[in-house]
Amino acid sequence: MSHGGERFQIIIAGAGIAGAAMALFLSHLDAHLTIFDSRPCRPNAAEGGIIMLGPNGMNVLQGLGLSSKLLQRETGIQVSHITIKDGSGDLIGQAPQGSVERHGSASTALLRWDIHEVLLDALEEKRIDIRWNSRVESMEELDNGVLVRWSEAGEMKQKKADLLIGADGIWSTTRPSMYECLGLAVPKPRYSGLVGIGFILDTDSIPGLATFLTLEQPIVMVHDRLGFVGIMLYDKKGKKVGWWTTHEASERSREEWKVPREQIFHELRERYSTCAFPIPQLIQVSEASGEQPLIWPVYEVEKLGHWHSRCTVLIGDAAHAMPPHSGQGASQALEDAAYLAHLLRQYFCQLPDSATADLHSVLDTFQKERQPRVDEIVDEANRRGDMKRETSRVGMFVRKWVMRVIFFFMTQRWMDRWFGYKVPGIQDWATLEQRE
Repeated sequence: MSHGGERFQIIIAGAGIAGAAMALFLSHLDAHLTIFDSRPCRPNAAEGGIIMLGPNGMNVLQGLGLSSKLLQRETGIQVSHITIKDGSGDLIGQAPQGSVERHGSASTALLRWDIHEVLLDALEEKRIDIRWNSRVESMEELDNGVLVRWSEAGEMKQKKADLLIGADGIWSTTRPSMYECLGLAVPKPRYSGLVGIGFILDTDSIPGLATFLTLEQPIVMVHDRLGFVGIMLYDKKGKKVGWWTTHEASERSREEWKVPREQIFHELRERYSTCAFPIPQLIQVSEASGEQPLIWPVYEVEKLGHWHSRCTVLIGDAAHAMPPHSGQGASQALEDAAYLAHLLRQYFCQLPDSATADLHSVLDTFQKERQPRVDEIVDEANRRGDMKRETSRVGMFVRKWVMRVIFFFMTQRWMDRWFGYKVPGIQDWATLEQRE
């Protein structure tokens, strides 16, 4: 309950993975939920690239009762390890990715869309109010809540809420408005100097690819001195392969990133001309396919000193833009949603009579508990990103041998801090799901 006996009003900015999961957890509480998302309508086709969902992320979906639905889809391969090679095709090592015995599951290679669609389907089943073509533009903190202003189909509207949750990504509009309310300089995304370019092909379009990648070895990552190439199966039959390159590129405007296909493939052929099978073949077949590559310049935001104000809180990439190099972006967004929901559930148990119920302290606990873990993963992601930058032949020689030593000693136990983590109270939500 909220002030005056009215239901607690929560507005969530963004219906991506973080925002959708947040709403599903909060649907179990006595609160009125509204989600605003800037997309014109619910996405109805695959969008986004191929990602890894760690065992820690799958545990959150299990708490929502959605892990089995996700695993029933055509895409999604369990990955126990990633094979690392150099540009000449020599083995560097293998990076463990979790195990059923140790972490409850291995990591899962799948489309980002798979997770998102499962979450959106669940939102529709619960009839949670989602306003498409609606973007939070600004917020103003009041003595008894937060005034949220948003644009909906071009029309400006506003509403008072008890809590605003900014789950609107790295280009969040909630974050700058919150920082302005705090009287602080607004952190802005900055280009990291790395760009990703991705493609999807049929496995049988390249002779020999079906033996290079198998369901037992579904991911191979190649470190070359001029860039990095990842190659991944992601469907259960091994019929589809996604591959991408991450390399250095100068900063460009949004329009300038719309590079002609001819220029993209010319640059890729030059960059990876000396690499072993199947990289030259992947470039050749992708060019012949006529498909437009997916281009994503990697932006980052400095570590935020404030994830929240009195009645507003940031989660997911709005709070901590997760570089793609860790394979933990979706998992950390899900963890954020689960832990904030856990704290809010405890807070709701104190309402409406308890004098100790303090929303600001709840949000403060959320940041204090989550930020050290997230910062550790962001730091590691940035280290991995730096390994994809250009280097000299001597630098590449040193880099390979450092990686060989690390992977020689690396075991599944090394990943316990990431994959073995379970959000406090996560099992309680599964019990609530079963009761409803």
